[in-house]
Amino acid sequence: MDDYKIHVTGLRSGSYKDFKALYDLFSDNLYGFVFRLTRSEEMAKDITQETFIKIWLHREKADPDQSFKSFLFKIARNGVIDAMRKQWRNPVFEDYLEHCDAMYTNGEDITQKLDFDYFLRRLQTAKDKLTPRQREIFELRKEQGLSPAQISQRLGINEQTTYNILSAAMQILRKEIGPGGLMLFLLFFD
Repeated sequence: MDDYKIHVTGLRSGSYKDFKALYDLFSDNLYGFVFRLTRSEEMAKDITQETFIKIWLHREKADPDQSFKSFLFKIARNGVIDAMRKQWRNPVFEDYLEHCDAMYTNGEDITQKLDFDYFLRRLQTAKDKLTPRQREIFELRKEQGLSPAQISQRLGINEQTTYNILSAAMQILRKEIGPGGLMLFLLFFD
């Protein structure tokens, strides 16, 4: 009997030692699989951990006569699908996808630039240069998807003031993002 089959049998009976052995055998490989699908270190770590939590919670479904790796990766793949569905509803992720598409279309070297975590860090650094009011309006508009009229109503300011502050914020972001970041900047325009 293969080592992993012995560990799966132990896992089914509630052995934490066998669970840990399976984690040690498969976690790095699983993380790599999830990272290739998500291009996000944070998401890959979370999904890998959640997958092993599900393995523990549903350990009685693990069959030592079947491929444990297939069982594990199927759970992870479903976790990726669920996480991506949540991300797709996020306005920032929509901007990221547009950014990726624009960079691919322009033929740029996109290996690092397609990393969602890199995209978020770059955006965060640029947003740190905004005044609190500019940042607030930018986030309400571009991250929460509120219209300028809704922002004006929420903040109790004139709609034209909202446009002016958003325009000033966009100029700062364009400057901060710098060379090669024009596409990133452009995707924040409607």
